[in-house]
Amino acid sequence: MKKISSLKQHVKFLLLSLHLVFLTGCHFAMTNKETTLSQTVDLSQSPIAITILETGKSDCIILEIEDKTVMIDTGLDGNGQKIVDFLNNEDIDTIDYLIISHLDKDHIGGSDIIMDQMTINEVIQPNYSRDTKQYKEYKQALDDHHVTVHYLTDDLTFEINEVNFKIHAPLQENYEQSNDYSLITSVSYKNHSFLFAGDAEAIRLSEFLTTHPQHYTLLKLPHHGRYSDQLDTLLEVTSPTYGVITCSKEEYADTKVLQLLARNQVDTFMTSDGPITIKSDGTNISIHQQLNTIISFKQK
Repeated sequence: MKKISSLKQHVKFLLLSLHLVFLTGCHFAMTNKETTLSQTVDLSQSPIAITILETGKSDCIILEIEDKTVMIDTGLDGNGQKIVDFLNNEDIDTIDYLIISHLDKDHIGGSDIIMDQMTINEVIQPNYSRDTKQYKEYKQALDDHHVTVHYLTDDLTFEINEVNFKIHAPLQENYEQSNDYSLITSVSYKNHSFLFAGDAEAIRLSEFLTTHPQHYTLLKLPHHGRYSDQLDTLLEVTSPTYGVITCSKEEYADTKVLQLLARNQVDTFMTSDGPITIKSDGTNISIHQQLNTIISFKQK
């Protein structure tokens, strides 16, 4: 089924779902949307599965690569147990790499709870610190659990089961804004590539663009769908087929960003609608989202 990618289409989809509800006599409907590049290939056992959790206006991205797990960011303080519950449901007890894009509360908030209940083999973070409650809790958890921390000052590349990672480090030692310390993570597997841009704003995006990035299959947009001066260029250069915005219904993506994505014909998913799962075998890809929209009515 083709994913709904515009507001008009989304409204039509909801109206169709409501019509089906009346036809079946149900009182509510939980809807799904799904995009597949192949309707015939079974991707249930795909070598790479990426889940972008619904954690409000925050980031938590989990990459399952056969028997290995990489996590990018840990959401807000109140998201920790939700993230742990997801990991338990996936039978994951070890995170091989925890990539902290930067040290804001909506990226490190759940880290202490996760470290209390999971084994973390290595943390990768930008080379700076903050004087905040969430950072102190994060730092204390690292110390309590004797976690190895890699303070990234240069780009880092590594491979896990044929999946290639490149973590782009910030180019300056100091920035005025914490967002501009963001690590930008590139993940590629055969014909598919994924870019996770943290909360990078104009300065950091300008730095990344000097690396001459090419096309990405999917872009996790920077800073929860906030507009920045370099976003137009980022979309033009990377030309993603799919986009994901980590936002909440209360703190939604900027209208200008949604218009820009539509102009660039990027099929866009919002975590405010529900968690998103991407699966790839390197040739075929599927994107599935469990929508949170509940359509209800009184039956006469």
